[in-house]
Amino acid sequence: MRFISVLKGCAMPLAVAALLVASNANAAEPSPGVTDDTIKIGVTGPLTGPVAVVGGVAEGIRARVEQANAEGGVKMGDGKTRKIDLVIEDDGLDPQRTLANVRKMVEKDQVFALVGTAATPNNLAIGRYITQKKVPNVFMYSGVVSLNAPEWEVGFVPSFSTEADSFAAYLQINKPDAKVAFLYLNTETGQTFMKAFDSAIDGTNIKVIERQPVTSQDPTVETQLNTLKASGADTLVIIAAPRQGGEAIRFQSESGWKPLTLVTNLSSAYPVLQSVGLENAKGIITSDFLKPITSDQKSGDEGVDHYLDAIKAAKVNFVFANTIGQTGYAIGDALIQSLEKLKDPTREELMKVVHNMNGWKNPLLQEGITMTTKEGSDIYPVEALQLYQFDGREYVPLGGALNFEGKTHE
Repeated sequence: MRFISVLKGCAMPLAVAALLVASNANAAEPSPGVTDDTIKIGVTGPLTGPVAVVGGVAEGIRARVEQANAEGGVKMGDGKTRKIDLVIEDDGLDPQRTLANVRKMVEKDQVFALVGTAATPNNLAIGRYITQKKVPNVFMYSGVVSLNAPEWEVGFVPSFSTEADSFAAYLQINKPDAKVAFLYLNTETGQTFMKAFDSAIDGTNIKVIERQPVTSQDPTVETQLNTLKASGADTLVIIAAPRQGGEAIRFQSESGWKPLTLVTNLSSAYPVLQSVGLENAKGIITSDFLKPITSDQKSGDEGVDHYLDAIKAAKVNFVFANTIGQTGYAIGDALIQSLEKLKDPTREELMKVVHNMNGWKNPLLQEGITMTTKEGSDIYPVEALQLYQFDGREYVPLGGALNFEGKTHE
């Protein structure tokens, strides 16, 4: 309860006192994690373990946040400038560790919100908890259409169903009789992609003739790949974590199979291709929504140059061309834009802002691709993709961007 004190010997008109009481009553109380000078944000991701490459999301977020803090902080919509206090925890991409981390960050560290939570199972694991606690989980690194706490969540990367639609569209034009084999992550990620792909090719001559599941923990996927090769498929679609996806890229080349290979954004980052041999990756097709960054030298593109400055200053553990790290940086920028628009420093207001984006720009998004959401119907900020083919040295764009704005589906 707020009280108004009156200095001894001074009289305050009752009308003025009443006005001040009403004004204070209408002011929104800040949510946990907010002071006049700081706002605390939580990040959980795989900083160690077999899929530590995905930890590039957290590293990219850190680089953007440290850059903003070094520039004085974020001037938020309530007129106060605050520095972002990041709490980063390692979960090894284990959903139960993710939940434990989130509980700690919410109950002990008192974070205002979560950002960039990586992977579908991990976001699913915390959905019920964040709903109970009413904690925002914004700009998730997951391409599943809907998780289980939509009122407290918003994604960032395009849906896996959007990527499936783009691959199907490419095949219908360029390989209309394709016989497709799937190497798929045996989670909701892979299931979402395949369901959308099957729907997109319905009524065409494209056929899926073999499917083999993998997990992000599999030490090798050679058995699955040999089964796919033996199926007689002439097209391979890879939906896997970077290590397993990289193994599949190497196999399709070195085994003599050499199908037309389409690789989801999950495992098509340039460092993955380097790890398996650039020559082995020649000809693969992937999708992206970020600007291609092929050099660590200044390009003249303000957004890219700002990114290069940030990762150098932050001494991140990924190379400049790593699209996972780039995505993390873009997520960090989206977070900063959200805070700048936050008129009241409350969790509820943050969700209103991120659920009603209208053509937001982002320094690393490709030209013509913006961020748009609509409360109640569209929780995916980015719904456009550019297809690329690797020529042995770099990714070369295939036609123009494919725009699916407002059309994301299960």
